[in-house]
Amino acid sequence: MKVIKCFSKVLLLLLLSSPCFAQNTDSTKVAADSTMISVDRIILLGNKVTRPSIIYRELIFHKDDTLPEYVLDRAIERSRENLMNTLLFNFVQIDKLNDINNKRSIVITMTERWYIFPIPIIEFVDRNFNEWLKTKDFSRINYGFVLSDNNFRGAKELFQVSARFGYSQKFAFNYVIPYLNRAQENGLNLMGGYNRNHEISYTLTDSKLTFYKNEDIYVRKEYYGLVRYTHRDRIYNYASFGVEYRFSSIADTVAKLNDRYFVNGTTFEQFIALGYKWSRDMRDYKIYSLHGYYFDAEVNKVGLGILKNEPNLLFITSSFKNTNEISRRWHLGYSIKGRICGQSEAPFYNQRALGYQNDFVRSYEYYVINGQSFALAKTNLKFSLVPQRIFYLGAIGSDKFNTIPYAFYLNAFCDVGYVRDKVFAETNPLANQFLPGYGLGIDFVTYYNIVIRLEYSFNKFGENGFFLHFTNALY
Repeated sequence: MKVIKCFSKVLLLLLLSSPCFAQNTDSTKVAADSTMISVDRIILLGNKVTRPSIIYRELIFHKDDTLPEYVLDRAIERSRENLMNTLLFNFVQIDKLNDINNKRSIVITMTERWYIFPIPIIEFVDRNFNEWLKTKDFSRINYGFVLSDNNFRGAKELFQVSARFGYSQKFAFNYVIPYLNRAQENGLNLMGGYNRNHEISYTLTDSKLTFYKNEDIYVRKEYYGLVRYTHRDRIYNYASFGVEYRFSSIADTVAKLNDRYFVNGTTFEQFIALGYKWSRDMRDYKIYSLHGYYFDAEVNKVGLGILKNEPNLLFITSSFKNTNEISRRWHLGYSIKGRICGQSEAPFYNQRALGYQNDFVRSYEYYVINGQSFALAKTNLKFSLVPQRIFYLGAIGSDKFNTIPYAFYLNAFCDVGYVRDKVFAETNPLANQFLPGYGLGIDFVTYYNIVIRLEYSFNKFGENGFFLHFTNALY
């Protein structure tokens, strides 16, 4: 029954995402209400910065469509989710106004976010907050600023420059143009940067990073550039093709400490990488989904054999995330991610697997398990302790900040991961074995993509403790 239910949902969403769904009147034969409704007008309110074309791009109904009213209602709800997933708005409300002769005016009311942020940088050098808490070393902190416009020119473009000083220095820019053509399908991403470090991890010891530090010199320097072409097919399908150049160098001492850090024990590595990615995103809200699914598949070729000290690696990565509503306040979610590498002799620098960003088994936050290939599965049973509510701060005049949505969710979770490592297994004992972890947690979700998770978890070695994170576990 669950399979049939899931298939029915997917079929409905495929129908609604089709540009010709509004012309299909056969569904009225099985509809309880066979009244055909015409969309007479679409009225936009609240988009002071965002261009109307950006909003219309997310709608799966259009002016002059004629369709059963129950189909229009579903299309309205899905369109509201699409607009929220642009991450341009704090709130979106879509209402129907009755006109004469079964016509409806659709009113879309939006509360735009604040888009321009000069944000100070205060961040920990360590992989996560829990790792930093072990030492509480305030010298391992970076500082600086990020200047970001998340809706540049009102066209959903991202323009960002950053300067980071302190323990690790980085200077970077990122410009994302989602739509170059009138059909709003093709886009471009330009990215580049330079960073340098006084300290880097150069190997693993008991599946934990081992560092080398020199206050007098920068022991690693790196610069990179990336050009990525993007294509959005209709509403939910995305594809991209990118070309990247990266040059990295290390101090002689690091190469002596680990002669497999780069290719052939050298002190620098450079490569040209080609990457292709396809994804389908059907989640209701990508930051913290309560229903819907996401799938992607990615191929990356690192090194084309034309540069000196260039690795020769091929990575294939794929992930699937899904959340289902069990009842009004219960949800079951899971994610599966895997990567395989075509070559086993990958340098240490090119072997990241579990323990970075959101790719980790909960309860193993203090460990890093590098390797050529990995698999990771996460499950969440979620209860809406406090379903989304609104809190008003009357002292703040701007509606971009004074209307605060918030929600609390209780979680029971169980994860399992596996890393294959044929190169550094002697210092990486958590590789080549299954790593289960489980626990309980509470999530706090509010506006501007803020997710705070507090979890208590256990691993296979009996180790346990509280861990704090700032992203959705299945993101």
